[in-house]
Amino acid sequence: MKRETAQRHSLKIIAIFFAVSLWFYVLNSEPIQIERKLPINYILPKGFVIASLSEKEVSLKIKGSKAFIQNIFSNKEKINIDLNPYFVSSGKSFKVKFYASDVTVPFGVEILDISPKETLIQLDRNAMLEMPIKVLYIGDAPRDRKIKLVAIEPQNLKISGPIEILKSVSRLETAPVNLALFNKDDGSTTVSLSDLDPRLKFEETPKVKLKYKTQLLNVLPKIQIKK
Repeated sequence: MKRETAQRHSLKIIAIFFAVSLWFYVLNSEPIQIERKLPINYILPKGFVIASLSEKEVSLKIKGSKAFIQNIFSNKEKINIDLNPYFVSSGKSFKVKFYASDVTVPFGVEILDISPKETLIQLDRNAMLEMPIKVLYIGDAPRDRKIKLVAIEPQNLKISGPIEILKSVSRLETAPVNLALFNKDDGSTTVSLSDLDPRLKFEETPKVKLKYKTQLLNVLPKIQIKK
């Protein structure tokens, strides 16, 4: 019994020895350098949004053992930047500096550089407006048909964003719709919308449908004259 106990203790000691040896090997192995991009999560003052086209991510130059570095930032990590202290001290317009210390990395990993070093932030009140949708057409309707009705659903969509940016928008526009596609008595098609200003966003994922009705024209057949 004592012999078996001694053997178990010996195996544990050997396992610990190999684990420690492996750990030191990893720590002392030749470090490598890689670059990674990390999205920025801005923590905003209540009721405000970013009105400037600010940086959305930072690039990091990282150094460390391959064992620690190869899967770094694989869980959709972000760099969190709290804008509340800047807002309290400087108002709605200020510069934010990015530091390596803002990023949490595992033991044995070093951040050599972060880029960009700063970004300009301009805040504005967040607002929401309902905008009408205008359909843009290209091409011509089929020659043998007359368009009787075109309707879009929904006719309006809600968008939100900085209030000063919203004031400059009077309507939403669709991507060009080719009239030549209206070649049936009635039909419908899904249409996409033109890109929004990146500082604005839809309150819901837009799903816009265009319904139409056409009438077949009376086209006289061509009369062939035999010679």
